[in-house]
Amino acid sequence: MTEPRYNHVLVPLDGSDFAAAAIPTARALAARFSAQLQALSVAESPGDAEKLRSDAAQALGLAAGDDRVSVVVGDDAAVEIERQIATLDSCLVCMSTHGHGRFAGAIIGSVARSLLESTRQPIVVVGPLADRPRETVPRPPEPLSVARLAACVDGSTASETVIPVAVDWAAVLAMSVTILTVAEPSPPPVRPDATWRRHHGPDEDADAYVQSLAAQCSGGAVPVDTHVVYDPIGPGPGIQAYQEEQPTGLIAVTTHARTGLQRAIFGAGAAAMVAWSRCPALVVPITAA
Repeated sequence: MTEPRYNHVLVPLDGSDFAAAAIPTARALAARFSAQLQALSVAESPGDAEKLRSDAAQALGLAAGDDRVSVVVGDDAAVEIERQIATLDSCLVCMSTHGHGRFAGAIIGSVARSLLESTRQPIVVVGPLADRPRETVPRPPEPLSVARLAACVDGSTASETVIPVAVDWAAVLAMSVTILTVAEPSPPPVRPDATWRRHHGPDEDADAYVQSLAAQCSGGAVPVDTHVVYDPIGPGPGIQAYQEEQPTGLIAVTTHARTGLQRAIFGAGAAAMVAWSRCPALVVPITAA
């Protein structure tokens, strides 16, 4: 087991309430990792810089001149965030995302996608429904206060690589791990040797599938259990239905860190999980072979 360690948690801010909604999660992560919370804003022009600095400092409860608040002028937020990551020792990015990219459902959002492609490091994203009070939903608990991490798999070997990362994070965050899959309800094949045919979820007995993955984690310090959500619509509604009955402090998903048109091939399931989840998501990039 290799426990993740970070000295800095970086939250990108743009002056909007949407971006600032990631601050409570970033603050909770900084506390868990005994890391320093940093903010970065990217201004389009020098005239915007001071306003962004003031807004970011106020959002973090800091003085405007505090060196934990950085503002740079640039036209590409992802590039500037990458540069800031390079200057900070062992840095975790925590940011808000709308849960979509240039291609519908491609990965999780253009800036987050670019960071995953370039840094190949996990990031924590706070989707549009995560830890945000709404009129129809009671105010959520404090970020990471629910001691359950859901590691989301879909039947592919690529998705299963999230499990060891989830277990390592759960050890630091004092959480248990639930290996979770969302499967289309489907009757078993007539022939015993035939594969299942699902639009989403593993093409096999879903309960046996997640139980076999959990068996590989048995004997560790982190408690691991399993759950299957049978949802006819897709992974997004499935994860939300699960969270209504079993709240989670964090979900973990994988996505390919691909460039060009290939990035549209894989990642719709991860995007749906992020967009529908009511808690933040740990997104773990996979480098295509």
